[in-house]
Amino acid sequence: MPLTPYSGTFGKPELLHLLRRTLFGVKKSDLQYFSNRSLSSVANELLTLPNTPPAPPLKDYTGTDVILAGETWVNGPSDGNVQFSRQQSLRGWWMGLIVNQDRNIREKMVLFLHNLIPTDIGGTFSEAIYSYRYNALLRQYALGNYKTLVRQMTIEPAMLYYLDGRLNRNTAPNENYARELQELFTVGKDSTPYYTEGDVQTAAKVLTGWEIDSTNLTSKFTLSRHTTTNKTFSSFYNNTVIVGRNDANAGLTELDDLLTMIFSKEEVAKYIVRKIYRFFVYYNIDATIESEVITPLAATFRNGNYELAPVMLELLTSQHFFDAAKSQGCMIKNPVDSIAGLARIFGLTYTTAPDLVNQYKNWRYFLDSGTNQQMRIGNPPNVAGWTAYYQAPSYHELWINAETLRRKKEYSDKLITSNNNGMSFDILGFTASMVNPSDPNELIDEVSELMHVVAIDTTIKAQLKSILLSNQALDSYWTAAWDNYVSAPSNTTYRNTVLTRLKTFYQAVVSMAEFHLC
Repeated sequence: MPLTPYSGTFGKPELLHLLRRTLFGVKKSDLQYFSNRSLSSVANELLTLPNTPPAPPLKDYTGTDVILAGETWVNGPSDGNVQFSRQQSLRGWWMGLIVNQDRNIREKMVLFLHNLIPTDIGGTFSEAIYSYRYNALLRQYALGNYKTLVRQMTIEPAMLYYLDGRLNRNTAPNENYARELQELFTVGKDSTPYYTEGDVQTAAKVLTGWEIDSTNLTSKFTLSRHTTTNKTFSSFYNNTVIVGRNDANAGLTELDDLLTMIFSKEEVAKYIVRKIYRFFVYYNIDATIESEVITPLAATFRNGNYELAPVMLELLTSQHFFDAAKSQGCMIKNPVDSIAGLARIFGLTYTTAPDLVNQYKNWRYFLDSGTNQQMRIGNPPNVAGWTAYYQAPSYHELWINAETLRRKKEYSDKLITSNNNGMSFDILGFTASMVNPSDPNELIDEVSELMHVVAIDTTIKAQLKSILLSNQALDSYWTAAWDNYVSAPSNTTYRNTVLTRLKTFYQAVVSMAEFHLC
């Protein structure tokens, strides 16, 4: 389908598809909240982000720094004794924002941009504040101006460390960031002709002079380290000459000239739109999709001065996005989507209300589960991001292997059947939220509709029902058990009867291939 506005029925299947691609899992309350509304209304709300950033991470650790427990450390002084603890605090905070996300696309966009323009927490630098500011920048521009984001990221301390910009000086230009700026963050390598090795070297000279102010924990420009001569680029960039400056503003002025030159290329818009498409729609971009989807979306991006929001709105409300045969259920969820989605769908219950330390510990448990499934937010495997979003021909299939499948089951089984640090999925509360949980057939249909993007067949439904009925023949065997529990929820026998069956039931539901699709 071409990139025309969607004109079909916007019912529950279409709503679920939109929510699955823009949120981490779809809670029953999400579905209820957005039901019976138009596509335009839902899409606009999903794309309306809060004006204020979330509260910053808090000190959940013990240590010798001057920050008090329960207060934020992001405005505190540097302290090498607690940097690892602050990094761990940041990791937990970020995962907590995903698990407790608002009903908008911000967290998905932050992850998308983190994959597109990555740095790493605690890898090439130790200051946790740099990683926090990097994350805050992704949030600030989650649906904002991509060109401005790239400008800010170029001189952000986290990036100056990650891609060696701090080492780039006139006496010894470092080409690392100049290369990735063009190859991974803007132009890409799909164009013909292609920018040259000389363009990389010349861009590096433009970017000389930026370094880290370790006293004030910021970046700074030092003119004496900057190449002040003119910089001439290849015919790919129309032989553009960036005039060398010799003043205090030389760093920013020449950076702006460099980005103006790069973003004048049509290839930039197409490259970024392809990245968006592979993250939110599907990995396969054939000649038809290139001409009917990528090209017009890139025109929207370029004509809108590289604002992300109009591109996302046009894509998510298009006929192509809702083409069930090509777009719905065609992707394997990434591990963070699967892990956070389960926590959001089921809801969480605690044996005792977690204090700050245990709350952050629980959030890090979700993050560590992602690490076990080969996706650790804050630490992509390399500057190109996670291979599932660029490695042909497998792409999203790379999320599934013998190790990740085992780890997926370990995670879901543990929180369905027992707990972690006093935390578990709210199995009974989730079941009770269904329309008619006492009817095994309706319960199976509603749970499957919420969790399985592809409908399961009658044979599988019969297998699921046999779990609820404990292999008995009559539906009343489940109905009676559930009604008994509802009438006397404090009765241990009634509670354990339904809970035992439900745990096995949900283990089966989330282990099916249909659950791993999006």
